[in-house]
Amino acid sequence: MVRRFGNVVILCVTVAYCSRQVAIAVQAFAGKTSLADLKLGFFANITMVYTLSLAVSGISVVLYLNERRLHRKSRERLTERITKLELTLDPSRTSSHLTSRGLTRREDA
Repeated sequence: MVRRFGNVVILCVTVAYCSRQVAIAVQAFAGKTSLADLKLGFFANITMVYTLSLAVSGISVVLYLNERRLHRKSRERLTERITKLELTLDPSRTSSHLTSRGLTRREDA
């Protein structure tokens, strides 16, 4: 579990730590009049709908990128096995010259 979700846990801990630091700063300015009131007033006008939609889209992007990375690793891992099985069935088979990632070679571009 740690290997699979370690990056996500680190990201969540970082976000939580930053949120905690912002909360401490807000508490320090509580009841005081300064230029920070103007900035805090602006952030207070952001509605919960926008906050939730941004959070959900951020989580979706992180999950998509993680799934894409895992798929790429699986494809690279299975490429050797598939090549070996194909050569076992047909030793005269020629290579498609695709990389282990399933991409064309740089010389083909």
